[in-house]
Parts: sequence; C-alpha cells; structure tokens
Amino acid sequence: MKIMPIKIPGGFAVTYNKFFDVEPVQSEESKGGLQNWGYFTQDIMQIIKIGLKKGKWYIPSKDYMIIDLGWYPDGDPNGEYGLSLAIVREDNSWDTIKEFSSKNRFEVKDKIEEWMEENIKVYSP
Repeated sequence: MKIMPIKIPGGFAVTYNKFFDVEPVQSEESKGGLQNWGYFTQDIMQIIKIGLKKGKWYIPSKDYMIIDLGWYPDGDPNGEYGLSLAIVREDNSWDTIKEFSSKNRFEVKDKIEEWMEENIKVYSP
C-alpha cells in the first residue's frame, strides 16, 4: 500500500499518518466488517500548524491548529472519512473551526491541501 500523496506546505508537520491510497474492502468472513479495517479507524492522520521562532521550527505546546482525519464509525464499511480543522487549547480541548466528510479519499486529500493553503498565514502559534 502507498501513503496518499499530499502536498504539505512549509509551516505544517505531519505528526501521525496512516492515510493510505486504498479502498475499503468488505470482509467475506465477518458480516458488516472490513477486511482491511486497519486503514479505516478513527485515527488516520494528524497535521499540526508549527511555529517558527529564531529560525527554528517547533510544535506549539498550546493553542495550535490541527487537521485531524479519521474514519467514522471506526472500521464500518458504511462509514466515511471525517476531517476536522480545529484549535487545540492548553487543556487539550478542541475548538472546531471546520468539518468535512466524504467516502472519497481524493476529495479528502483535496480538502486537506485546501485547508493548509488557506491557513498558511491565517493562524500562527
């Protein structure tokens, strides 16, 4: 399997990635399940808006922007990708800015790239 190719502009860091260029495959043994469920879980990808201080990139410890991707419901063949753009606060709570969902991984890829381009300079930690 190949990782889904995504254009990541400067100022962002991929901190977790299991977003593969793969279709869900219905399991023949397990009714209602996916044969390749490991690619379709709630934790697929996280991208963080990183900061630049004195010429060095860093991951902020609070109030940072995150793009989070998962499959909902987890492992369900009738599920879909769920994408969130949010601000993570110091107490680890999230303020969701935008959400997007689709079964189509290419639409999700395009939305991730769009959100990063929109937020290169909009929100800076």
